[in-house]
Amino acid sequence: MPAEKNKNGKAQLIRDLKNGTFAPLYIIYGEESYLKEYYLKQLREKVVDPAFADFNLVELEGKGLTIEQLSEAIDSYPAMSEKKLVVVTDFDLFKPPAGFADQLPTLLSDLPDYLCLVFYYDILDGKPDKRTKLYKQLDKSACFADFSRMEERELVAWIERRAKALGRFIAPDDATYLIFLCGNDMTNLAGEIDKAVSHSTTGEIKRYNIDAVCSPVLDAVVFDLTDAITAGKFAHAVGLVGELIMQKNNEVMIFTTITRHIQRLYAAKLCAEAHVGEKQLMEMIGSKSPYYARQLQNAARRVSLAWLRRAASLCGETDAALKGSAVDRQKQIELALLAMAVPEEGRK
Repeated sequence: MPAEKNKNGKAQLIRDLKNGTFAPLYIIYGEESYLKEYYLKQLREKVVDPAFADFNLVELEGKGLTIEQLSEAIDSYPAMSEKKLVVVTDFDLFKPPAGFADQLPTLLSDLPDYLCLVFYYDILDGKPDKRTKLYKQLDKSACFADFSRMEERELVAWIERRAKALGRFIAPDDATYLIFLCGNDMTNLAGEIDKAVSHSTTGEIKRYNIDAVCSPVLDAVVFDLTDAITAGKFAHAVGLVGELIMQKNNEVMIFTTITRHIQRLYAAKLCAEAHVGEKQLMEMIGSKSPYYARQLQNAARRVSLAWLRRAASLCGETDAALKGSAVDRQKQIELALLAMAVPEEGRK
């Protein structure tokens, strides 16, 4: 019996895996690779009997795919099983190559009961184009499972569960700090949790365990770097830039992240001046993290609007210089940081 259509595609996919009743067509996309890979693996395990996987699991690459290959995969019957799984990776369903556009609607309009067809997006974005006729057709029967980045509270709960499974406890505040330091990519977080678990000898993951072994993402380092500049610790800030470059971070990317952080501090300062709250700030900067917004608000209190305007102007000038071909990019970044570090009263 096919699965009942649910407007929340991610919830439907999870429910289908639990109930063992599958939709004929899933479109799996979104930024969160960890969850996409996990649920695709679950589909392979639940739909296909491993003993007959050679016959009933067909995996196709979207690049170079022909209409004949897709038709054959769909039309061929499963061997000694009620179901077969066909997974097509990174095929642009809503901007198909020549030869597909006229035939896709018909091919996908009446999929056989024995088939579970998955369009899976790894490198391509895969977000459906709701303006197309094909989307309007598929929306009636297909399951669109969007695995976007999780909300902070969801990630905290997941970190707590993963730590518990590994024999450790982590407090919500420390889990939130781990997300701030290491980013919200679940694949990366899984590795960082493992490192913190290995470092902990008390049965609990504390902040000092996280600081000792976990690798901060570029945004977290730049937060520290900017704090150092506003606190007059120029040498520390320059040292952080040197470490980032030694880690093979591109200089333009480093400074782009610094510029974005200055802009976000500016937004936090303006929100404070206008007595606008945390939620509005998160919307302005495109963040799902209340913790990150609060950290921005705290940092913004330590600087003036005049300093932020000057820093933003310096960022614009330096960005233009960095994109020139004949500059020492590291030196250019250091000079910009030095200019930012000069206190207002020290400027002529």
